[in-house]
Amino acid sequence: MAALREYLDTLTVVKGKQEYRLPYVLRWGQPYISLADFAHKLNLGIFTNKEKRKTVIYIGKDKAKFTADNTFLVLNDVLYQLRYPALWLDGEVWVSASEMAEMFDRFTAQTMSFRPDKMVLSLGRKDVNISGIGVQEKENGTLIHIYTEKSFSRKDVALKATNGWLYVEIWGARVDPKVLSRKQRQGLVSEIQAIQFDQSASLAFKLNGKFKSKDVLIDPENSDILVTLRTDPATGRKEEKKNSDELEKQKQDWMIHTIVIDAGHGGKDPGAIGYKGLKEKDIVLPVALKLGQFLKKRLPDVRIVYTRDRDVFIPLWKRTKIANENNGKLFVSLHCNSNRNHKVRGFETYFLSAEKDERARDVVLKENEAIKFESQTDQKRYEGVNFVLATLAQNAFIKYSQYLATVVQKSLAKNLSRLDMKSRGVKQGPFWVMVGATMPNILIEMGFISNKHEAILLKRKATQTRIAQAITEGIVKYKTDVESAL
Repeated sequence: MAALREYLDTLTVVKGKQEYRLPYVLRWGQPYISLADFAHKLNLGIFTNKEKRKTVIYIGKDKAKFTADNTFLVLNDVLYQLRYPALWLDGEVWVSASEMAEMFDRFTAQTMSFRPDKMVLSLGRKDVNISGIGVQEKENGTLIHIYTEKSFSRKDVALKATNGWLYVEIWGARVDPKVLSRKQRQGLVSEIQAIQFDQSASLAFKLNGKFKSKDVLIDPENSDILVTLRTDPATGRKEEKKNSDELEKQKQDWMIHTIVIDAGHGGKDPGAIGYKGLKEKDIVLPVALKLGQFLKKRLPDVRIVYTRDRDVFIPLWKRTKIANENNGKLFVSLHCNSNRNHKVRGFETYFLSAEKDERARDVVLKENEAIKFESQTDQKRYEGVNFVLATLAQNAFIKYSQYLATVVQKSLAKNLSRLDMKSRGVKQGPFWVMVGATMPNILIEMGFISNKHEAILLKRKATQTRIAQAITEGIVKYKTDVESAL
């Protein structure tokens, strides 16, 4: 790639009155730039771990870590998901120019924008003089490092501790509350909130322990504000271990150690009835069992849980209850589609949403009809439930569910295209079977059993095996991407 750079198209990077030209490559319609080129042109700090294919780039006091073939970005120690993965080309990490601009502009003290019509990437700084906050655990307490862009004096800063909060009032400070406010467990600090007033700013730190004394220093080298909260050494070591354990717990919460596989319908609920009386329940169960076998082979340390492993009826509400009780980290529900128009064909993957997607309306109605097979007592569980409220628990997982749906659908498209099966893409819908699952979850419609061609294919063990293998590949990629970014 390095030898070919002179032949690539270039875009313009504008910073102040300076303009630079950067080569780019197009992937998925997105112009990708090399972080190494970008850092070299703008004289930025950068470090690349070629073995792990990760690059850390520094713009001012902001730090971003990109990982090749991964859609997760760590920006100032906070994990975000991108739409397009970073790439590894010729020993360097390349990223989507538009997404890098969007993330830095939204979550840092930088202003960054990309105009695809002009192929111009513009950089600047927000009108702030407090650019960031760092918290460090020390032997005898906690150090709060407030990064500044101007010189403040000691008399500009006031400290006040009350009701479990420490307030740092800074006269003349300008902040972007969206950038500075966050939940963070480090040392005595568990949360940061920033508030902008007319002539000052208030930085509030929620504390998870007690301190003996507090003090403010102005760093003579760069005028940064340093706030120290002193504890005795024993307390400091105790808090350090507590925070280390908490960070490890948070990391483990995202590690995918249990996958729940849900074979739709079953027992007295046949699901959709297709060509020559083919029943949906008879297709999804063998695929579910094969999927579990393949996942166990590829991911031997992962526990596999089935909502059903034989032809029995399980109420919709109980399926996610099983997933939650087993501390599942992914929930995958398998189904087959049907349509009155027997020419309709293809496979699609859904993630849970209260949003109304007209393309998904018929599928949602069909899958939610399984409620009619439940007892009168169980049916009352769904009465008066507002789907918007019912899906609130999924808000923390919706981006992950969407990404899981995307990688699984891509894997299915790659593996089923040779069977002349059509990809219908990723969609969203309010499926009862997915409500209540406190984890990323997807629903896969593997094909239309009402379509003669696909019904014949879906009935074959070879096709069922191919589908299970494709879903496995998607899940393995998702697991690798998420866990490598932690």
